[in-house]
Amino acid sequence: MNGKIALVTGSTSGIGLGIARRLAENGCYIVLNGLGDQQTTEKILQEFESSYSVKVNFVPGDLRDPNSIRQLCERVTELYPDGIDILLNNAGIQHVAPVDEYPVEKWDEMMAINLTAPFYLIRHFLPYMKKKGWGRIINTASQMAVISAPGKTPYSASKAGLVGLTRGVALEAAEYGVTCNAICPGFADTPILDVQVRALSEKMKIPFEEAKHKFFASKHPTQKLVEINQIAGMVLFLCSPDADNVTGSSLMMDGGFSIQ
Repeated sequence: MNGKIALVTGSTSGIGLGIARRLAENGCYIVLNGLGDQQTTEKILQEFESSYSVKVNFVPGDLRDPNSIRQLCERVTELYPDGIDILLNNAGIQHVAPVDEYPVEKWDEMMAINLTAPFYLIRHFLPYMKKKGWGRIINTASQMAVISAPGKTPYSASKAGLVGLTRGVALEAAEYGVTCNAICPGFADTPILDVQVRALSEKMKIPFEEAKHKFFASKHPTQKLVEINQIAGMVLFLCSPDADNVTGSSLMMDGGFSIQ
C-alpha cells in the first residue's frame, strides 16, 4: 500500500476517519474531505502528520453541488496529476420520515450526496485508474440497501442505487485491473448512532452503556455493534492483492441483521 493515493469522502469523523487512519497506517497518501469545521480539520491534519509518515491533504467540497464536486476533482488532480489509486465514496446522510411526508428537498439532498456524488467522482477518477492498470473503488452503502424500515424508504433507495452503481462500474472496469465494491454496514458505533442510543437511554431511564447493549441486542443477531475498525479492516482487505478478484460485491457487515 506504500505510496498509493486514497481520497476518502466524509473523512472528518466516524467511519470515514477510521478508514483514512487505517489506510495511512499502511502507507497510503490521504486526501481527506468532509464537513468538519476548520478547528476539527486542523486537528485531524496535525494528528495525521504526527502519527503517520505519509502525505495528507484536506480538500473541501460540498457533495450536494456538482460545481463544488468538479472543483474538488480539479484540486485533487492538481495535487496528484496522475490521479488517485483508491476512491472511498463514504460520505452519506440520512433523514427519517414517512414517504408521504418526506420533504422533497431532503430527498434531493440525500440523492445528491449518497448517489450522485459517487457517480461524479467515479466518472472523473476512473480513467486515471484504467490508465494505471490498477484501482480500487469502494462505496459505503448500508444494510438498508437490501432491506428497509419505516421512515427510511428514501435512504434505502439511495443506498440500493449505490449498490447498482457499484455492480455496473465493476463490470465496466474489470478488464483494466480496477475493482469496485460496496460495504454495507449495519448499526456502527458512530456519533450519529449515539443520538439514537441516548434517546433510548432517556426513554427507559437506564444508563447509556446499558441502553447501547439493549439497542444492539435488539438489532444484530450477533448482539454486537459493528466497530469502525472492522469496517476499516474490510477496506484494507479490498485494497490488497488477495482481493484482486473481488469485484461487484456488496459485503454485508451487519451482524446478521439483514438475513433475519
